[in-house]
Amino acid sequence: CFPVSLQETKLDDCDDTLITELFGFGYESAFLPAFHTCGGILLAWKSDVWSVSNISRGEFSLTAMVTLKSSDESWWLTSVYGPQSDSDKVRFLDELRSLRASRSESWMVCGDFNLIYKAEDKNNSILNRRMMGRFCRFIDDMELQELSLRGRLYTWSSERDSPTLERIDRFFASEDWMVAFS
Repeated sequence: CFPVSLQETKLDDCDDTLITELFGFGYESAFLPAFHTCGGILLAWKSDVWSVSNISRGEFSLTAMVTLKSSDESWWLTSVYGPQSDSDKVRFLDELRSLRASRSESWMVCGDFNLIYKAEDKNNSILNRRMMGRFCRFIDDMELQELSLRGRLYTWSSERDSPTLERIDRFFASEDWMVAFS
């Protein structure tokens, strides 16, 4: 029973009643409220399986140290909801760089990045190569490896007659995390 991370909750508040309705009894949670009608992150975990500590909330992220109680193995988990505008995306990547710089242990970062780093992550050729390059440099600089998601080529649609499709939901982990949890 792995911790659950939900992005773009669009919730201003999250209480124990909602957590119980969503997941059942025995779950604890941490929450980053939405800004107006955008964003919002919810991290929930089964409290008899996981210990979660050192929770920090950024503008675009929710980070916590998670520990599997049965093995005492720990790592940092950062759940993200990336912004829409290019200037905010630069601030978003800077926020993640700062998080990583202040935490040397194993790290997993996951969620809705609202960024792509490969042309094949989009179904058309209208690409923001400058932002793709920034995201790719971030992944390289942080020495992250992507955990492959199965089942869907794209994770977002413009929902138009001829939709734009993109893969913006991702899981990345540090090499030490990959070794520890292969």
